[in-house]
Amino acid sequence: MSPISLFKQGIAYTQAEHAIIDFISSNPTEFLVMSIQQLAARLGVSEATVSRFARHAGFRDFKELKSAVASSTLGPAEKIAASIEGGTSSSAAAFLKGQQGYLDITAQRLDAGAFRRAARALADAELVLIHGKGAAVACAELLRFRLSRFGKHVEMLPAGGSELFEGLVHTHRESTLVTFGFSRLPAESRIAIEHARTVGATSVLFTSRALREADAHADIELVAYRGEPREYHSMTSAIALVDALVVAVAAHLDGAATDELERLRALKRRYESTLPR
Repeated sequence: MSPISLFKQGIAYTQAEHAIIDFISSNPTEFLVMSIQQLAARLGVSEATVSRFARHAGFRDFKELKSAVASSTLGPAEKIAASIEGGTSSSAAAFLKGQQGYLDITAQRLDAGAFRRAARALADAELVLIHGKGAAVACAELLRFRLSRFGKHVEMLPAGGSELFEGLVHTHRESTLVTFGFSRLPAESRIAIEHARTVGATSVLFTSRALREADAHADIELVAYRGEPREYHSMTSAIALVDALVVAVAAHLDGAATDELERLRALKRRYESTLPR
């Protein structure tokens, strides 16, 4: 059993209770070392709200809630094992069916206004800087490839270390920064967001969490549901959200994107005998 499925299903949770669920699901280890007072302060809710939530979610009290989360929290290797035991490895069809469910949840939770602002920010940007670390590099590289085809000026920031600043220094007011921080926000992403804020650039964060620390807030946040903390975290929903954003950017460019793609197509045809596809 994983953190999200620990909570009683089929009942209506308040907005504050959803915030508690999101925090516990995304930060089970951190949650386990927090007191009820610390959790309430972190989320900006009252201790009574946290206490009521524990009972509302099916537990006798906060202590029993913590005990249940503790028993369900696993490490990375165990997540693979849990997914295997859960049956998603039985066939490709079973795995893909699970991913369809995650896509549905992503669509349901998507902030349409934030999505539109992200598309507009990327379409209008003179420079797009993209940062991804770990598995998120796949999402970052896909976005770079697609936007570059539209004729956008795109730069990939180094994944980690002080080399990050070599690219980050180019950020200016007409730039848009895109970074990825799913269950955790990398230090590099935090620095990039902070610098973008300093120079007046727009920052877009792809995340799997609906709650962030105040100092880590990007201007625009897009949430991709990647499964419960106990499971193997596929990039399916994140990649789909990137592709959806690419199409939305193309629409905002109003013909300019397709013009660039036609130029690319013509160039390929000119040299197809020399460099066949």
